[in-house]
Amino acid sequence: MAKADRDWAQLDAFEAEYGDRLKDEKRSRGGSGNSHYLNFLQLLADGVETFYADEVKGRDDATRRLFTLRGKIFSLREKVGASLPEDEGPLLPVEREYVRKAAIAKKEKKRRVKLLADPAPPGYAYPVTFEDIRAVLAELPEEHVATVREIRLSHQRRTGADADWLEGEIRLHCLAEVIANAKGEPVAYRRAMMRAEGGQDVERFGGEFEWIDGKLYARWPAAEYRTFVLRRVLIHEVAHGVAELPGYAEKVRSVGSLERFCEQYAENFYRPPGKSVRLGF
Repeated sequence: MAKADRDWAQLDAFEAEYGDRLKDEKRSRGGSGNSHYLNFLQLLADGVETFYADEVKGRDDATRRLFTLRGKIFSLREKVGASLPEDEGPLLPVEREYVRKAAIAKKEKKRRVKLLADPAPPGYAYPVTFEDIRAVLAELPEEHVATVREIRLSHQRRTGADADWLEGEIRLHCLAEVIANAKGEPVAYRRAMMRAEGGQDVERFGGEFEWIDGKLYARWPAAEYRTFVLRRVLIHEVAHGVAELPGYAEKVRSVGSLERFCEQYAENFYRPPGKSVRLGF
């Protein structure tokens, strides 16, 4: 018999013996809840750190034999190339009937994007909430959102950019002057336009321009500014992270530049009505 065949035969024998010993363990202890070893398997299924495994091994001969057999099975599985797939959890197939099935199906928690907001000075506010941001991110593929680590509503002085991307961090420069109704509710937002800033998206997304004391401002109805920040500015910045994913370098090259890729990504996500308007400063 070839060595590989002997290894497989030994693995089969060990797994059969291990299965019989698990049955004996459950029967002799009067149920899984009374067995230190089966409780250990339950903790494995629940994803709990089994830091006291060495202590459990020393409880009695039957428990030590179970631990020894389990170790031999994993060693042989690795040797013959039959390691457990990562997505099936830490348990051997024969062990799964001895733990609660709900625990086996336990899913890994999604990593949440950290959301922060700088304090807003009197008379100013952000047009979006953390809940708004989470809702829009939920519309994107998970692998795209996974490129984002943090989003900050920033009160940084406007420099002509609606937002910045820096290695997984997004800063939304959307702080604006509040125009409220008699009840104090925001009905519109107004922000100064910088000389170097393009205004092509203002009218596309429902805003308009106005001059006050020789300065140009963009004035937005509250709902339209919220849409602009969430569905154009935020999505554009997420696209910076998407562009760094494997397989996207060629897509960026094909459209001519990273910024153009991000604009197209945002345009594909949400296309507002109307034509693009360019300012002739």
